[in-house]
Amino acid sequence: MKLFFKDQAFSFELLRAASYAGYQGAEIGECLATAAKIEEGNFESWFQEWKKTADRTYETATDCFNKHHNVSAREAFLRAHNYYRTGEFFLDGTDERRMENFDKSVESFEKAMDLLNSHFEIVKIPYEDTYLKGYFYGASDDKKEELTKRPVLVMIGGYDSTLQELYFCGAAAAIKRGYHCLIFEMPGQGEALRKQNLFMRYDAEVPVKAALDYLETREEVDHEKIGLLGMSLGGYFAPRAAAFDQRIKACIAFNVFYDTFDSTLNQNPQLAEVLKLPVEKREQMLAMAEEHNSNLRWMLNNGKWVFGLKHRYELFEEMKKASLKGIAGKIKCPVLLTMGETDHFVSQDQLDSLLEEITAPKTVRVFTIGEGAEEHCQEGNHALFHQVMFDWMDEVFE
Repeated sequence: MKLFFKDQAFSFELLRAASYAGYQGAEIGECLATAAKIEEGNFESWFQEWKKTADRTYETATDCFNKHHNVSAREAFLRAHNYYRTGEFFLDGTDERRMENFDKSVESFEKAMDLLNSHFEIVKIPYEDTYLKGYFYGASDDKKEELTKRPVLVMIGGYDSTLQELYFCGAAAAIKRGYHCLIFEMPGQGEALRKQNLFMRYDAEVPVKAALDYLETREEVDHEKIGLLGMSLGGYFAPRAAAFDQRIKACIAFNVFYDTFDSTLNQNPQLAEVLKLPVEKREQMLAMAEEHNSNLRWMLNNGKWVFGLKHRYELFEEMKKASLKGIAGKIKCPVLLTMGETDHFVSQDQLDSLLEEITAPKTVRVFTIGEGAEEHCQEGNHALFHQVMFDWMDEVFE
């Protein structure tokens, strides 16, 4: 599915931004009006135009708030947050504007959450000698400060996620269906990366264990009904964590990853030849290749940032560690495996390999072009994904 742009990366990120309209995170008119001003393939143009839209929307939100129009303020703050997040997406990790933009994005989001009608709190999950930031949401049917014991959805993101984005992708849908929800940052994401210098790690069971340990301190959690949802690269993180922690009673891969190195090469076969070159030639060829490929340029530079690397080619060694080979078979809980028919990040063999190795009860859903949900993480039709996923989880927890 192409939206406005021919460039795959620009089209997908525009679609991603617009998809959050379902929970007041965007308006299609604002998104398309912004896109119309962007020079295709130009990362700086992308940043500048989204920032203008975000700033304007933030001003609207502030004005509404000052006049006590709380619903209008909340919705405008949510849109401003998403537009700030979208704008910084292609910036280099070392660009100082990225931190300023991130802070404004988080500020906008948390101002919106302060105006939420249901329970919301910022939490710090103890992790090694520091913490991981999270948000805990109470089910919408509960009073703000009188939460009842309910099933809980824990949700984590992936290669480029922020904590706040997970509200649109899962938390908002969870709480209106009677679930409490904990979303939190993994190392290499959001504030953990930007302010704590916590880099991404393949052994996702470690930070997920910290989150599950935290949930044990909360009385409103039904510990026999904890689901773990991993989005994008989280579709690798979540099954890996489930293989090592039986407190997870249902696991959702949104979308699947079995071996990230294999999938990346399957989707980008030219990289296999580049990686055979001597190290110095390898870096040179990757730098040349990314000049005319927005998606590759973003993937390589984002990887350097989130893993704390010096060279592009080092990313592929990190990818090799992120594999469920010999691990997926250890999962005991029911698993929902999803992918899009034309996912440009995930190859079909990833699903096939997981189906072969997982022995636990498993359900597969491939979203199609006809459904308008064929893209990575069903950008363009989150409502359909939420229907499929939560209906499945309701049945697992019956």
